[in-house]
Amino acid sequence: GETNFLTAAISDIGNGKARATLKSGATIEATVAEGFQPKDNATVVVRPEHAKLSNAKGDLSGTVENIVYFGTDTHIHVQLDSGEAFTVRQQNTRSAGCGFERGDKVGILIGNDAAQVLRD
Repeated sequence: GETNFLTAAISDIGNGKARATLKSGATIEATVAEGFQPKDNATVVVRPEHAKLSNAKGDLSGTVENIVYFGTDTHIHVQLDSGEAFTVRQQNTRSAGCGFERGDKVGILIGNDAAQVLRD
């Protein structure tokens, strides 16, 4: 499967959750394995279908680089302001396109339980 890899500093670990501070300075909640210790350089993963694009501010922000139609889904490739690449997968509807075009400035919303910290 596909996933997005983001570099983050991990802190405030408890009850299987941690605060992940991303390169952009934004913080999100991420699931973390038991025994994981805070660290400055960790990898957080977010699956493309667990993120949503927005015309407003989001947890991340960037510019739409490419839009690829895949039958039932559309993959929107975003170049984050932090320099990282991020893909959002949206299910297609009968009546409309994805609502975004190349060059659009977008926000990316990452829902609860959507991010996980990888163990190195």
